[in-house]
Amino acid sequence: MPAAEDLEAILPAEVFPEDGHDGATVPSPMTSSVEVKVYKRRWYILFLFAGMGFMQCSVWNTWGPIVESMKLAYPNWDDGEVALLSMWGTITMITGLIPMTLLLQTKGIRVSMLLTGLFLGLGTAVRCITTEEFHFTVLAHVGAVLNGFAGIIIGAAPSLISSRWFPPNERTTATAVGCTFNQLGNAGGFFLGPLLVPVPTNISNTTGPPISDDDVDHLRRSIWDYMWISAGLCNALFIGVIAYFPERPRRPPSLTSLIHDHPKPIRAEIISLLGNKNLWLLVVPYSITMGINVAWSSVLDINLALLIHQDEASMMGVYVTLGGVIMALLASRFSDLLFGYLKLTIITLMIIATGGYTWFLLLMNQCLPFSKVQLFISVIIGSSFNYACSPLFFELAVELAYPVPEGMVGAFLTMCWNIIAAFFLLTIQTGLIKGVLWMDYLLAVQGLVVVVLMVLVREQYCRSSVDKTTPRDGYAPIPPLEEV
Repeated sequence: MPAAEDLEAILPAEVFPEDGHDGATVPSPMTSSVEVKVYKRRWYILFLFAGMGFMQCSVWNTWGPIVESMKLAYPNWDDGEVALLSMWGTITMITGLIPMTLLLQTKGIRVSMLLTGLFLGLGTAVRCITTEEFHFTVLAHVGAVLNGFAGIIIGAAPSLISSRWFPPNERTTATAVGCTFNQLGNAGGFFLGPLLVPVPTNISNTTGPPISDDDVDHLRRSIWDYMWISAGLCNALFIGVIAYFPERPRRPPSLTSLIHDHPKPIRAEIISLLGNKNLWLLVVPYSITMGINVAWSSVLDINLALLIHQDEASMMGVYVTLGGVIMALLASRFSDLLFGYLKLTIITLMIIATGGYTWFLLLMNQCLPFSKVQLFISVIIGSSFNYACSPLFFELAVELAYPVPEGMVGAFLTMCWNIIAAFFLLTIQTGLIKGVLWMDYLLAVQGLVVVVLMVLVREQYCRSSVDKTTPRDGYAPIPPLEEV
């Protein structure tokens, strides 16, 4: 926790006033106060941010749910092409994370969100230029790269948004909304893709008569319409950010929100972050479970291609994502209302998720009689409870890393899980391991590994201990220095 001199260095003059020249008594840190206020517009800010997160993930998940249609419309497309398009998200996340995080720390959240909106708008607009195979394929990759850069701030900033605009008793819930709407974009891709670009009922890419030129033209037109709808939604959100997305509220919702408005030098924050051994014990399991699950969900159709149809796999993706969002919001609200159980909640959710994944593995490995109903239930249980952990990991990481700013902690978490996801997708793209059963073994094993590693984490609430005496609105007393 910050020492007394740290607080004096980062809090503004109205909190720690200079000595007066008229002999009057000057308030000390022990008796100073910070004016806090909670604004209703915080919900607009949150849902605008969440909407951009939804569309960014939906655009990232464009191709997997319509892979059969893409192979028919563009004969040169294959599973490797789809995996590479998904992998651009992780490649750009890793390569662009440092400059985008520096932008967030130096220029602030408004400038960062404007650039994010620009990347998102351009990344979807370029895909609307042509339907000719070669040029469309190139532009699809360009759009995937731009969309990947748009995802950096969206992935890094949920805790920053919640800390800057929400009081302590709503922060985990707000973080959950920011995280889960990004994940909900997966459901958007799974739902909209097959709805707008269905496979012709009389056509198969493996058996039956070859596809006619009219069917190819119809499919390409459907794909083009899908691209235009995505571009329209993304650019509308960009206009919303231009219209109103302030850097911060006029008055902070909590003491720690005010402290983070006056950060230390970036180099000092990075050293503090990387030197936190307890934080690393949390980052490793988070990276494993998020990286593997997000990458696996993007190729769900490939994993299940021999068992269920594209439309069925897409509906499974919708159910999985909706289940994850509902569970995440419930778990996060529970954590806000019943403070101090983030670690226990994560472990409980991961145990249930591991059970679901093990059930799924036994079905895929034919150790149990195959049933579509069991397949759906096992995947929904595993993925839903797994995804529900994401905002809890975020909030616990912020607590362990405090006083490192939330945006930097979020960027660090995002980079780490994207490295794991890149290795997963690279394995598919290069064909290093044949078949798909290895994915299912990996899902079950990673859940067990995460549970074991989470037991080693020492649960601390460094940030919340500063805010615990802060009222919802009005003037918040600075805590006694020995408690800060």
